[in-house]
Amino acid sequence: MHATLEEDSARNILAVCLSHLPSLFILLVFPAPALPSVEQQESSLQRPARSALPADAVKSYERAFFDRFNPQTAQDLIDRLPGFTLDIGADDLRGFGGAAGNVLIDGERPSSKAGGIEDALRRTPADQVERIQVIRGSAGLSEAAGQSVVANIIRRRDRTAGSYELEFERPVDGIVYPSGEVTVARRLGEWTTSTKLNAFWERFPLEGPRLQLDADGALSSSQYEDRPSVLTQAYLSSEGKRALAGGMLTLTGRAGRSAFLPDTERLGYDGRLPDEIPDDRLFIDLDSILLEGELGIDWSRTLGSGWSVKLLSLSALRNLDEEQDVTTERPVGDIVSGSSFVLLEDGFETIFRAAFTRPNAGTLTPEFGGEVTYNRLESALALKTFVGEEVTEIDLPAANVTVEELRGEVFANLIWHVADRLSLESGLAIEASEISVSGDATNTQTFNFVKPFATVIYDWRPGVQLRLAARRTVGQLNFSQFAASASAEDDRLLGGNPDLGPDQTTRGTFTIDLRSDARGALNVEFFHEWRDDVIEQVELPSGAFGADNAGDGRVWGVTANASLPLTRIMKGGLLEIEADVRDSTFPDPLTGRDRALSDVESPTLLAEFRQDLTEQRYSWGFSFRAAQDNAVFFADEESFTTVGSTYRVFVETTRYLGLRLNLALRNIGGREFLRERRFFAPSRAGEFTGTELIDRERGIFATLTATGQF
Repeated sequence: MHATLEEDSARNILAVCLSHLPSLFILLVFPAPALPSVEQQESSLQRPARSALPADAVKSYERAFFDRFNPQTAQDLIDRLPGFTLDIGADDLRGFGGAAGNVLIDGERPSSKAGGIEDALRRTPADQVERIQVIRGSAGLSEAAGQSVVANIIRRRDRTAGSYELEFERPVDGIVYPSGEVTVARRLGEWTTSTKLNAFWERFPLEGPRLQLDADGALSSSQYEDRPSVLTQAYLSSEGKRALAGGMLTLTGRAGRSAFLPDTERLGYDGRLPDEIPDDRLFIDLDSILLEGELGIDWSRTLGSGWSVKLLSLSALRNLDEEQDVTTERPVGDIVSGSSFVLLEDGFETIFRAAFTRPNAGTLTPEFGGEVTYNRLESALALKTFVGEEVTEIDLPAANVTVEELRGEVFANLIWHVADRLSLESGLAIEASEISVSGDATNTQTFNFVKPFATVIYDWRPGVQLRLAARRTVGQLNFSQFAASASAEDDRLLGGNPDLGPDQTTRGTFTIDLRSDARGALNVEFFHEWRDDVIEQVELPSGAFGADNAGDGRVWGVTANASLPLTRIMKGGLLEIEADVRDSTFPDPLTGRDRALSDVESPTLLAEFRQDLTEQRYSWGFSFRAAQDNAVFFADEESFTTVGSTYRVFVETTRYLGLRLNLALRNIGGREFLRERRFFAPSRAGEFTGTELIDRERGIFATLTATGQF
């Protein structure tokens, strides 16, 4: 690499400051009308930027509706919103505009990409929430584009509130670990602020056998694996709002550290199942440390003739330091070979976005604007192996590279309320970008994409809305795939590919949304996706295996969520169901046969029952999560994974010390993780050489949580 990671980090911090200069400059020079009061500015934030919607398209849930659930934060309120499934936004879409989730706070998206919605919900105490609007249909083009159902959280700005949570969890190995979170929302002079600090330490015991079979299915060897993993995190996030220059200024920040520290021991047995005397021992020590930081500046203001402007600057830093050390002992206690992998990644992204909207223009709501994004990733991978005293350096293609992307986009959108019950939402974005790779591999590519969308929304009858939509999106490249990578757990080395380009998806959907005054709700979406230039694992021109744009595929399925009150048969009873079933097809360029796309997980099914005994101040319930299948196709391997079904029960009370106390048991009966790896040589186009069967289990967890507000 051309500079040390310390120098890169300093350069990134300077770039963050410089990236926000356009917003600050516009704030200083833009002519400002008479300054409204803070209360007037904050009141305007409680309305999503949209034209008048049919009354039936917006349903409000007052804060008292959620009292029986004893909520502590806005996250608890969203979790209990009838027929609603939280979507935090797509982190695999480019820039800020394409990554909208389905939650607004005071009519606006949080000015953040990494953890934005979840952080904002967790740092908003429940007592600061006045009500939640469920908006079916157009909820503002920039703020929640493409979402069929949007939740808009309306806050009380005149209230100081706070919440705290302390949790202790005990896994099957008996070691108790803690987590904690504190949230404070208060007024500081002209600023209204909310701040959240959270930290946790978790352990995830996982163990079971691994069987190696030859091409004829005969057992050649086996291992017994014990993989206790430790995950620690500490993050601080904050938001501040105030009136400035005739508009509303919002500052957001987030910073933290995450460490994933699994230690894997595999005791090996030659030609037999595991017994008491192993023939060898493999030990993998992985230390993965992630540092993140993000700063956002968001300013919005009403202009003349009913127009409004919204400016956004957003910058993020990401630093990953990963070390893997592998040793093999044969016999146990005698080290005969090993390897080490050191990966350093230093990433930076900055976005500047401007949008102009006329929300109160009668039947038409126009919007136009633009966005400029700069992305960079510097990656360095060092690998070496040793046998006895002999050390060998491993040279992978594109082990040390810098990837940079400069992208510009202009867009124009329109909401047209055709009639009382019929609306049309449409738009067009045009983007141009340049991606350059330097270091061990070099390449420069330019791309141009057109991204249209259209949605027809029809309020068929009270409580029933139909929605037909089509949208073209462009995926955000994973810059790590431009560089080489290594996995000691799967004994896999992947080369980098400097020729990668973004994948594109055309998605068509038909949505039915039903809501009743009896607190019931049902939302069902049928979808079909045409995916172009999908990224799959292939054999690269360098001869190494790695990611490439491998062809076109399709994905289709249905998602549904339902909230069914059971008060007629059980006082305080509630049943909630979330489901997602999907399938896919892809013509495999290696084998010439159709197969599923990699990483299309299905089915997702979660059913939760709870009963809230409000007078007694007790709640109890249970949930079931169905097994889920997933397949990943590498150039020389097929990997099929099944995560087993799991059960959870809980009991909760608010009778003591003014706290909400929750005792829960999850993974009741254990949760199984099955994996089948099928190997081929020299690639999947060649001969089948054998199978590895992995059967691991994670046991029961007991959790005691105490939460309160102040």
